[in-house]
Order: sequence, then C-alpha cells, then structure tokens
Amino acid sequence: MKKYIETTIKKDKFMVYRRNAKKGERGQKWVSWYCFNRKEDGTYEAELDEAWNEGCHNGGGTIIQAIPQEWFALPYDEFLGRVITLASASQYGFTSEDLKEKKELKEFFGF
Repeated sequence: MKKYIETTIKKDKFMVYRRNAKKGERGQKWVSWYCFNRKEDGTYEAELDEAWNEGCHNGGGTIIQAIPQEWFALPYDEFLGRVITLASASQYGFTSEDLKEKKELKEFFGF
C-alpha cells in the first residue's frame, strides 16, 4: 500500500494520515484516516477508518481503541511500538517509524 502521509493537528486530534479514498479493486481494503484523539478526561485513543469496495458503494467502519494509561510510563520508542498495534494500524503497513517522523506527536502525547 502506498501511503500518502500528511499531518493535521487540532487541539484534541492528531491526524497522522488522511486521503480521499478511491475505488479499489474488488476486495481491496484501504485506510481513509488514521489518527489519535485526546478525550476530555485526559485519556487517549487510536482511531483508524478502513474501507473497501462493495459494488456501487464503499463499505467499512471505524476502529477505535483506548491507549492503556500504563503505556505512558514507557520510553517513547517503546510506547510507539505498542501504540502502532492498536486499531489494526500495523495490518495496514503503518510502523512506529512512521509515527516517529511526526515530531509534534511526541508533544501531543505529553512526552
């Protein structure tokens, strides 16, 4: 999968990846967006929206998983190694190296 990675930062959302989903081959899956959210209670979650072609329309859904609070006590590199396993991100080819390239993400997570 070719990744068009761009960053958008809002106060409580860090968008790692966004693209306009284009029709794929039958059965092919793609990611519409991949981001992290900071909730009002100070906790964080990983969010990934996956899509696939279902004939005349796209199917799919959004996967949202909480980031365990105890992971924030880990060194940042180890933290990213675990975070990338959430919301099926690694199944779509995302790596902790992709996240390390996002310098603002470290501050977003409070490291």
